[in-house]
Amino acid sequence: MSHRIHTPRPFSAATALLALIVGFALTLVASPAFAHDELIGSSPAAGSEVDALPSEITLTFSGVLIDGAGTTQIVVTDASGADITGGDPVLDGTKVTQPLAASAAPGLVTVVWRVVSSDGHPVSDQFTFTVAGGSGASPEASAPADDAGDGGMSPAVWIGAGVAIFAALIAVFTATSAAKRRRTED
Repeated sequence: MSHRIHTPRPFSAATALLALIVGFALTLVASPAFAHDELIGSSPAAGSEVDALPSEITLTFSGVLIDGAGTTQIVVTDASGADITGGDPVLDGTKVTQPLAASAAPGLVTVVWRVVSSDGHPVSDQFTFTVAGGSGASPEASAPADDAGDGGMSPAVWIGAGVAIFAALIAVFTATSAAKRRRTED
């Protein structure tokens, strides 16, 4: 009676490739390079009170924004709801300057903005500040929001999911091939 002696097999090329792909996928998912740029400051500051309406508003972002027709939009309204935007926004790297009209009703001023992040995704949000002599409402600044058009998922998540599916397919192929080899050897 013969007995087969099982010896451990060295890593196959498919196993090494699978390990490499999984490692790469984990690196991509953890990479901050795919993060959307965010608003890091404004003048006037979100939630602040100013004595008079400035001639322009400046927004500062965490990365260089993409410039092009329709990529940067800012709408500024005063307490009465009147649009006080005074022209087209001017993009200069990480800063966007929006000219304002000469006058505005005292009170809460709302700034609604939309830009295209350096990763190519639109990012939008709004904030408020108060022009003195207004209602005294307490403006709250809101946090920048990611574009919801893609479900809020960053490209890193999509890439990571694709790589994980590809790695799973390679694992199934490797396991099936190994099982088929064992059956033919027996």
